Amino acid sequence: MEMAAPKNVAHLSCNIAQPDYPAIAKRRGETGTATVRLTVGLSGKIENVTLQKSSGSSRLDDAVLEAVRGSACSSPYKENGEAIRATATVPFVFSLND
Repeated sequence: MEMAAPKNVAHLSCNIAQPDYPAIAKRRGETGTATVRLTVGLSGKIENVTLQKSSGSSRLDDAVLEAVRGSACSSPYKENGEAIRATATVPFVFSLND
């Protein structure tokens, strides 16, 4: 059986870790929004993480990718009670106003 392409969904029930704001990026006033695309497999494991849109800072982008790769989903995405592979796009905002 051929693997179906993952379905695009708006929300996944994953505990995505908030990335740490790299100290050097903070000191340099680097801000931006990094958008990550992640795929969750049938077991609920995050299978694939890619940077969809850069924040403009490689330090911030790397922090996001590291955090998401270390995250986990509690369960796979389900449709009509059946687990399916799913992809979601998640933005991470780095702002110094917090």
